[in-house]
Amino acid sequence: MKKKYYTIFFASEQNQYGRSFRLSKNKIVLLSFFGIILICLAIIGVNSFRNDYLQKQKVKGLNNDYLLLNNIISDLNYSMDSDTSVNYEHFISEFYKMHNLAYPDLPPVKGYVTRGLQIENNHLGIDIAAKNKDEVRSPAMGRVVFAGRSEFFGKVIIINHLGGFITVFGHNDSILVQSGEEVSKNQVISYVGETGNSEGPHLHYEIWKNNQILDPREIVLEYKKKDVSIGEDRK
Repeated sequence: MKKKYYTIFFASEQNQYGRSFRLSKNKIVLLSFFGIILICLAIIGVNSFRNDYLQKQKVKGLNNDYLLLNNIISDLNYSMDSDTSVNYEHFISEFYKMHNLAYPDLPPVKGYVTRGLQIENNHLGIDIAAKNKDEVRSPAMGRVVFAGRSEFFGKVIIINHLGGFITVFGHNDSILVQSGEEVSKNQVISYVGETGNSEGPHLHYEIWKNNQILDPREIVLEYKKKDVSIGEDRK
């Protein structure tokens, strides 16, 4: 039986010349088969890369969880042996500095503390007077767990940080992050405002550690130096 041949012609737009190839039916089938094999291998490679990436992300998440748990356990163990005359904030600062661990030590906004902790009045943070629409920055790397409104604090952001720290930012003019978003240290997350129950532009700032209130002035020494508040609780 006479073999069938097919001619493939490639023409060039740059000149009048072209090139043609004469292939038998068997060769075309063979080339098609190898082409399909190459495509399948490429798909397998992409899926393998994707699965490897997802696996690395899971391992990263587990490592973060382990670090968080280890920090909390070490924190509690160390605090039980520490001098009871030293306040908890001082212990936190020294412990995390000594072990080179991240904690919310960056001042989120420049300004003066006009109101401190007043636990009996349910004021669980400090008020920092600042210019309207001044930048508010994340004091440490973390994940936003809430970005929205509340009746008293207006526009609020809550960030969860490694080591059991949680920071709260109230009375914002506008919010630049969303719930679930990861933020880096010193990232601008909002602008100072006076939303909610406020008599002027300022930032209400809280720091929590393992469900315990911390005085931000003892964590951020800049606020301790610029404290002009009166009549608040002193722990």
